[in-house]
Amino acid sequence: MTTTPTRARRRTTARRLTVARGRPTAGGRTMPCRRAMASRRAMASAVLVGMAVLLAGGVAVACGDDQPAGPSGDPGITGLVAAAGRIDAATPGVAWFRIDEGSGDYDAATVSVTDQTDWYRRAPDGYAPIGRPSVADLEGKRVEVRFAGAVAESYPVQATAGWVVVTD
Repeated sequence: MTTTPTRARRRTTARRLTVARGRPTAGGRTMPCRRAMASRRAMASAVLVGMAVLLAGGVAVACGDDQPAGPSGDPGITGLVAAAGRIDAATPGVAWFRIDEGSGDYDAATVSVTDQTDWYRRAPDGYAPIGRPSVADLEGKRVEVRFAGAVAESYPVQATAGWVVVTD
């Protein structure tokens, strides 16, 4: 003969499970034990301290030196600008330039310029950012160019400038 547990027996079993998981409260609900709550408080405190450190670091960086870092990496070519041009009359500044006798990784290059190209001028304390120069301002100047993206290995090489430093 099989007996089904009575309601009282089921409650006792449920009560044991409740006690095993945590401290029982009125109504049979569980409440986390003190160790678990202390662990949660410690974790929350650690998270808050970490966020405060990150925030303070971000403020320190934002309030740091306002001088731009300048170009990064070595130039792919350095030389005199032999020719420069615009795409059309509506385009402000230079859109491309050519270096015929250069030094570095390549001895000649046709370089295109985009809105993402960074322009710098040598300054006594490093580099000073400048806007995109006009064709007349760039021709005959010595420049250092770092290429961004792929370089077409024709002669002269064709590439897009990541940054340009006008040294003259």
